[in-house]
Amino acid sequence: MEKTKFRQYYDALPPKTEVAPKTAFVRRIAELCMVSEKTVRCWLAGAQKPNALCVSIIAKEIGIPESELFD
Repeated sequence: MEKTKFRQYYDALPPKTEVAPKTAFVRRIAELCMVSEKTVRCWLAGAQKPNALCVSIIAKEIGIPESELFD
């Protein structure tokens, strides 16, 4: 399965700091979209896709066009 741009952005984050950047990213997206961290991890795994509002929020936060995030 080809990785989504959303997953590629996540994979490109540095591996560790005091709070791992990937953990901080998942927490931030969960907070912005008002969903659980588990939900964000499901988006990353490709098991689920976020609704249009969350896609818009994520696109604005990470600077990747909405049309490219989950294709």
